[in-house]
Amino acid sequence: MTQKKKNIKSKKVVESGKSEYKEDRIDWLRNQAIIQETYVNLIQQLKRCPTVLEVSKKTDLSISAIRNHVKEMKFEPQQSPLRSLTPDVIASIYNSCRKGSAQSQKLWMQIMEGWKESSNVNLGGGVTIIHDDII
Repeated sequence: MTQKKKNIKSKKVVESGKSEYKEDRIDWLRNQAIIQETYVNLIQQLKRCPTVLEVSKKTDLSISAIRNHVKEMKFEPQQSPLRSLTPDVIASIYNSCRKGSAQSQKLWMQIMEGWKESSNVNLGGGVTIIHDDII
């Protein structure tokens, strides 16, 4: 009986010819959370994206397990644990602005002040198209 449960736990779900790991497994969810948290911590610590080997050493999970989890991660900006890095990013944009980077200054104005770039195109005959860029 224990052997059957063990086999079921490690089984992959196959949907439309694509194999995916079951996301309703408690161990899978726990490992996913550990990996996400480790990525965020290492990005803050190293100031760059960590390698899979670095994440593996920090989490005591295998490289293949981490690669499988990374493949399954979905980027949902509003729910991403990487949002905790936003203050660091804003501070970097600010520092770059202060040093005179036009791109950073434009980005600052878009993010912090809600500024949108617009352009007017005159087609003649009194028809003008105004186009606002969406940030």
